[in-house]
Amino acid sequence: MIKKLIVFSAIALGVSTNLLAQDDLLSLVEEPKAKKSEKVYATFKTLKIGNAQTIETVKKHHLDYRISHRFGNLYDNTTPNPLNDAAQTGFGFDNAADIRNSLEYGILDNLSVGIGRSRMNKLVDGTVKYRILTQTTDFKIPVSVCFYGSMGYTHKTTKEIYSGVIKDFNTKESHRVSYVSQLIIASKVARFLSVEVLPTYIHRNFIKDAINTNNSEKDINGMFSIGIGGRLRVTKRCSVIGDYFYNTAPFFTNNPNVFNPLSLGFEMETGGHVFSLFFTNASGLVENNYLTGTTDSWSKAQVKFGFSISRTFAL
Repeated sequence: MIKKLIVFSAIALGVSTNLLAQDDLLSLVEEPKAKKSEKVYATFKTLKIGNAQTIETVKKHHLDYRISHRFGNLYDNTTPNPLNDAAQTGFGFDNAADIRNSLEYGILDNLSVGIGRSRMNKLVDGTVKYRILTQTTDFKIPVSVCFYGSMGYTHKTTKEIYSGVIKDFNTKESHRVSYVSQLIIASKVARFLSVEVLPTYIHRNFIKDAINTNNSEKDINGMFSIGIGGRLRVTKRCSVIGDYFYNTAPFFTNNPNVFNPLSLGFEMETGGHVFSLFFTNASGLVENNYLTGTTDSWSKAQVKFGFSISRTFAL
């Protein structure tokens, strides 16, 4: 009886070993299981790059408080004594081109609204950002798409608004208002690289007559601009950032007085804070100001240092 059990056990062990070996061989030729398709999060680490908005929205029931500061020109080679003039202003740090405080609240994970106030043009703005589409990790959806809208209201005095204008028309409250509509198309193309494109339309209800002396084109109330931006991660907590906007209206082509805004800098994460430190030729901090009101140029060394500090609270 013992001999029979030994023989049976040996046969059973041999059969099971053979079956396992066959399974192992089959596993080598089987197609690997497809990776699970998941949504891509944190394409960018914060709500803005330098000047440009990002695809990110504030999480549901969270509040983002942001302080943004833009100093004066570090240098300006159009002045009689550029180096001395720059030193007299602490290389721009004595001056403030613009300061902005803002709050943005997440109604849903993909929908946030905000309000802010900028020193430049004494502009109060209300914003909405809605993420329409979210990229997936398998690139079946290769991009995220977001709509951003802003309405700005300047509370400058009537005298300031119409300064230098021949006043032969009626004053209107609507002259104080400007609008920005923007589509943000972004992709996290790699773990270390995120890029985006920002087709933008801006409309100002009131503008002062201005002519481009190089092509005799006049400024217009509404115009399109196309922006690009990116974030390149260098270390776990530090990234290089940059963005640029090209205004398509003929008035801005080779205009000696108005330029396209460009920003370059870096971003750092420290606990619950995200610091964006960058250089730009734009004085304004919001689209309503910097898209059409950038009067300084990188080619003239008219560059300003700017930063943003944000803190998010769960409510």
